Amino acid sequence: MDEFSNAANENYIYKDIVIVGNGPAGICLSYMLNGNWPYYTGEPHPGDEMLTARLNYIKNKQKNNNIKIQNDDDDNYNNKIMNNNNDSLLNNSKEDFEMLTGGLEGRGTCKPMALLLDQLQHPCVDTGLDLKSLLIWKSSEYHPDHNIINHIVLGKGPPGGAWQFMDPNVLTISLTRWMSLPGLDLRKWETLVETEQLRKSEILQKRIVGDNIIESDDDTFEISNRIPVGTVAAYYKNYVHRMGLEKYFKCGRTVTSVRPIIDTNNSDDNYGWIVKGYENQSGRKFNYKCKKVVLATGTTNSSNRLGIPGEELQSSWITHDLNDLESRLDRLAGKCKKCFMKPRQGTVDPVLIIGAGLSAADAIMAARFRGIPVIHAFRDCSNSTEKINDNDDDDNGVRLSASSYERLQSLPVSMYPEYHKIYEMMADGKNHRFYKALPGYSLIDFCGPTNNDGNKKKERKVSLKSPSGQIFTFKVSTVAVLIGSKPDLSYLDEYATKLGKIYGKPIDGRSNPIEIDDITYEVIKSPKKGLYAMGPLVGDNFVRFIVGGAFAIASHLINNHEDD
Repeated sequence: MDEFSNAANENYIYKDIVIVGNGPAGICLSYMLNGNWPYYTGEPHPGDEMLTARLNYIKNKQKNNNIKIQNDDDDNYNNKIMNNNNDSLLNNSKEDFEMLTGGLEGRGTCKPMALLLDQLQHPCVDTGLDLKSLLIWKSSEYHPDHNIINHIVLGKGPPGGAWQFMDPNVLTISLTRWMSLPGLDLRKWETLVETEQLRKSEILQKRIVGDNIIESDDDTFEISNRIPVGTVAAYYKNYVHRMGLEKYFKCGRTVTSVRPIIDTNNSDDNYGWIVKGYENQSGRKFNYKCKKVVLATGTTNSSNRLGIPGEELQSSWITHDLNDLESRLDRLAGKCKKCFMKPRQGTVDPVLIIGAGLSAADAIMAARFRGIPVIHAFRDCSNSTEKINDNDDDDNGVRLSASSYERLQSLPVSMYPEYHKIYEMMADGKNHRFYKALPGYSLIDFCGPTNNDGNKKKERKVSLKSPSGQIFTFKVSTVAVLIGSKPDLSYLDEYATKLGKIYGKPIDGRSNPIEIDDITYEVIKSPKKGLYAMGPLVGDNFVRFIVGGAFAIASHLINNHEDD
């Protein structure tokens, strides 16, 4: 990163905090920085007696501190703790959080603070129970002493981030409740939305009829099923409005640079970071000078590539995006209908889908639903080292993740019947209607119509190598390479590969997340203090775990705000 010795000569907008990314992570953090703090209800955790004991210890410790404040300064006591603000979980020290998170167990690469907040927000959720939260969120409206920090949230699209660009009709993997943000349960939000708005979408109509919300006297809910992505996207966007956060959100902005100010002569000592970019529509540039920066851009910015020659030159029939594939499938479905009406015209060539994860499964379902045949090449689960193409190597090759295949396999049948059906077809070795599985096959070549390849018939062909080494060539209508994605951290310049646990490697939310302090979420390898990261960038890969990261950062920022 360049040193900004001349930073003082430029025109800047000053902010305490700049949050890069306006998805669920950025929204959660903005909500807390706007003075919304969590309080422990005092109810025992139904599945963890030790956590209950630790929570009560912290609560008694806070109570004793309040008494000490009263004894030390009786005259100002009412002003200091009139609203019991010191009882908020957010006011605890790093040592307190280390004690609270001790012994917590969870799934995946989630951080301790993510597990703590998840246990409090959704107690016993992994056992199938849907119990009342152990947290109450209180706003600065009723607690004027809640610190509100001057911040801005920058995002390329509307609030909700990548959720706004997904197929709205696909159901979420997570249950409905898990998609909720603090202070407004998603199911409660649905009851607030006007019926006319919901009826505009057929799939939402089905959800209203088939998954009615029932509230009991104790404010608990029935277990909800999964929910359409379009509903989640609408909820995140509307959440920003309902929670009064719109003043903090600058959407339609692309960040091009996040850099520290390395300048001992800087007159604004507390403002140590520069964030630059431009407005997408006007192209007008913006420059922020801030005290702290939070990276919350997620990991779905750029689709992974196979690295096979011709992959980028055949964009007319090769895609790496599920939404783009759906558009292509719609056009192919029209051709299928013509073929059905006039059989002599032939049939539509199959779609080749590469990948073993949930996106590949969604693509298979989308094609078969339209009556389009599918050839599916994927890593053989019996061989964890199977390459997805012959150009892979140990250092740079993109592999089909074993965890993606295992994740598909492990989904409960009762909750995810459609994905389980795909797994069965992948595993049984049989040909199914509109589906042919090619386990362990490696894609080695694309051959499509170009200006100089001699392909006079304008045919689209792919060559794959079987596990035994045989080469097979298939005619296809389109190819969908769905082998995961990676974050676009180009705005960090050369530091994009220097912040992970493996130095010099690209950031990956599962295999090489940004290395952070587990309690404060400060980036350990940052060139300067004041850089934080959260969400999938650090391994908190589900919305339910994002809340803990936002809480950790908010606590550290608010408790150290006066020191800046």
